[in-house]
Amino acid sequence: SMPFAQFHYPFENKELFEKNFPADFIGEGVDQTRGWFYNMLNLSVGLFGKAPFKNVVVNGMVLAEDGQKMSKRLKNYPDPQYIVDRYGADAMRYYLLSSPVVRAEDLSFSEKGVDEVVKKITMRLLNVLSFYQLHGEGTQTSLKKVNESDNILDQWILARLSELGNEMTTSLDAYELDRAVKPIGSFVDDLSTWYLRRSRDRFKSDDQADRLLASQTTHTVLLELSKLLAPVMPFLAEHLYQNIQGGKESVHLEDWPQRRAYSSALVRSMDEIRMLSSRGLELRARAGIKIRQPLSLFSIRKSRIRDKELFSVLKDELNVKDVVINSRIDDDVALDISLTDELKEEGLVREIIRFVQDMRKQKGLNPHDSIYLTLAGSLSQESVEKIKKGSRARKIFIENGVSAGTKVGNVIIVDLKKV
Repeated sequence: SMPFAQFHYPFENKELFEKNFPADFIGEGVDQTRGWFYNMLNLSVGLFGKAPFKNVVVNGMVLAEDGQKMSKRLKNYPDPQYIVDRYGADAMRYYLLSSPVVRAEDLSFSEKGVDEVVKKITMRLLNVLSFYQLHGEGTQTSLKKVNESDNILDQWILARLSELGNEMTTSLDAYELDRAVKPIGSFVDDLSTWYLRRSRDRFKSDDQADRLLASQTTHTVLLELSKLLAPVMPFLAEHLYQNIQGGKESVHLEDWPQRRAYSSALVRSMDEIRMLSSRGLELRARAGIKIRQPLSLFSIRKSRIRDKELFSVLKDELNVKDVVINSRIDDDVALDISLTDELKEEGLVREIIRFVQDMRKQKGLNPHDSIYLTLAGSLSQESVEKIKKGSRARKIFIENGVSAGTKVGNVIIVDLKKV
């Protein structure tokens, strides 16, 4: 009789009761369908001729990892307080909400599952936030403004954000909690391992307009994502929101994001680009060629993609000079692994830049610190300029007849000093 008795109805609070009856939704364990749940339903129908709720979420049983009933005597489950202390309440919440237990099915609780949520969602988002805090700038912007970006990666991640928001809204409206929660994981993967990784150079670019757009888009995505995360991972959502200066006292005072139109064709096309990049990287690995070594050509037998910007993303990911559609190749994709002297030197330049970046970290320098770099070896002036730009060197000194230092290819890195 809780729905009625909580208001002391019919003895008082008649208007308050009628305003709140029936409840929008209730949640109850499947083991109570023949107990409290049944009695409440009988009383409501008997007294008022209708159910006391509009929607119901029935939870299944949480079992031990071996499928047995959890038992204090058997000690066959981890202490919930230990799980919260080690992994955080948000990780356990996400794990449970995305599991079959929210559909009245049994769940064999696994600590590894909670640990996986930490690694794939919590840590990845914190890494995105950390990168943004280190490299981001000019964050005050609007969703409308960043939606006008002509960069294909910005357009894609904003489309994915809208897709996520719409999918979560539809599923939450239908009280399908697992369907609302699961897409968060794939979005975080897209944001971290594709958008941010492919946009890293933009954050350090000399093109101020593009650099600003990358920062503003990342800020907007983190802001909107924190709102979507709020009912699912409330502490992580608040942490993101506060660290990007969300604007209100708390993310939990924000409105739920509105549904937005987006380009599903762009989302599908980027999926194809990622599939093709995986195939290309497999061919590289099979040939034993490092990703830092540029190659001349990647061929695709057929594709519905014709967007040059999307192919540009594929070229960058595979580090090839050109991508073409060629119906005459034997397989679905083909990679030209022949190396010219120019390609070899370009690969050497990338190796040197990577090594210098590692040296910068070892010396405790931040990305904005300028350096003096001393090299020994034969390099073209064009290569020297590329190394200078890629390593943020104020000046590069070339010495001859020096053998001391770290050898990268046929070049020796003699010294690195902060300006």
